[in-house]
Amino acid sequence: MIVNRVRTDMIKGEDMMSVLHIQEMLGLELLGVIPDDSKVIRSTNRGYPLILNQPPSLADLAFEQAAWRLVEQDSMTVVVVEEEPKMGWRRERGGLWRWRTR
Repeated sequence: MIVNRVRTDMIKGEDMMSVLHIQEMLGLELLGVIPDDSKVIRSTNRGYPLILNQPPSLADLAFEQAAWRLVEQDSMTVVVVEEEPKMGWRRERGGLWRWRTR
């Protein structure tokens, strides 16, 4: 299961179910949590792959991580979408690159 367009402000305000609640209710393995991001809409409208945006957005990283979990047949056990990552991995043109956001 991939939970899309997650907004932590709405979860905190109890206007949206938490990812954990959704996972418990449906009983499905969690592959990813995609935060709500206007860059996804812009990227789609322009026909430009989101994953090529620099610097990468949280949604970009979440989609990439979900894809890796799907390929590796792995699932998430803990979900944190409130903090921006300080370091991560990114696939570009056949290679894996390390990047920093700050």
